Amino acid sequence: MEIKAITLGPVVISRNKIDEVTKNHESIHFQQYLETLFVGFLILYLWDWLMGLLKYRDGRSAYFAIRAEREAYQNQHNLNYLQVDRARWSWLK
Repeated sequence: MEIKAITLGPVVISRNKIDEVTKNHESIHFQQYLETLFVGFLILYLWDWLMGLLKYRDGRSAYFAIRAEREAYQNQHNLNYLQVDRARWSWLK
């Protein structure tokens, strides 16, 4: 699994220039940060990852089970997702 970028609050960190799909993926995470007042995102992200580790006993599977990542991966190719299609808080269900 290649990490292209990471979003830490309002900052996206990347070694290289990111493409539109990655930019959209990270923008989805930024909206998730806003919905949870930043700290909440980190707590939920860590909680989901730890629960995934307990369930799957595998870091990669745990990562893909994180609610925030599921929403971002499922919608990263829909470049209109944030402007048109996204319902707030839907990723927390």
